[in-house]
Amino acid sequence: MEIHRLDLDVAIYRDRVQVTHRPTDTFVDQRAEYPFSTERSVVGHARFLEDTMVRAIRQILKEGGFSLRDPIARVVRCDGPLAEDERVIVEHALHETGMKQVIFELEE
Repeated sequence: MEIHRLDLDVAIYRDRVQVTHRPTDTFVDQRAEYPFSTERSVVGHARFLEDTMVRAIRQILKEGGFSLRDPIARVVRCDGPLAEDERVIVEHALHETGMKQVIFELEE
């Protein structure tokens, strides 16, 4: 079994997170069990966003063959632009899931 670094692309939509493991193209589309979006913000409820991200990442990890040393998450898409306070919410949620590095690669 080949061991791959945990390198994820993360897309955040209203009450949905999509995660792709870059090296293997393993893809998960995870609906929120507890809605994290509000009328004003796609990431209005940080705790529920984190819960949804954990569920998506767990689906990726169940395939096996991953190194958890220095995992990285790249936020590549979002429903609309993220304000600075929303970026902080996303970054914190990803760090709480175990991501060592969070990079925003959103088109502004």
